[in-house]
Amino acid sequence: MKVWKSLLIAAFLSRAIPALAHDEGHGPKLSDSGKFGGVLSAVVEKKDAGLGPKAKLQYKAELVRSSDGKIQVYVYDAEMKPVDAAAWGKSAKVHAFPLKKGAKAKDFEVSFDGKTFAGQIPDGVPKPFNLDFVFTEKGRELLSAFDNLD
Repeated sequence: MKVWKSLLIAAFLSRAIPALAHDEGHGPKLSDSGKFGGVLSAVVEKKDAGLGPKAKLQYKAELVRSSDGKIQVYVYDAEMKPVDAAAWGKSAKVHAFPLKKGAKAKDFEVSFDGKTFAGQIPDGVPKPFNLDFVFTEKGRELLSAFDNLD
């Protein structure tokens, strides 16, 4: 009888663990598709990032990557219309942190080229990794986080 109880408890716990996983990101969950084949992420005020899915959506960001590590980030409004980010800061800070235990995070910048924020992921960032982008718009910091990239 003890074996059945143990199996029942183990089965229950194994079903509960995914509910505790952090897969909601730092903003509302998005169901849109990227316009350029990239992945989408919510853009929220950095100070609200801890609210998770309850953070207010400010914009949407699409990350497009090439195999050689070049990246472009397109910014959209809630209806997926391109946002004119020309008035934003001319660059955004990016924090790349690998999920591999013991690997070191790297910071770099991407520059606004008139259409996108573009740059290069530094060499030596092992996969999988997360990229957090911090943009500046009218004196406020905005965050867009792309998780579990490979």
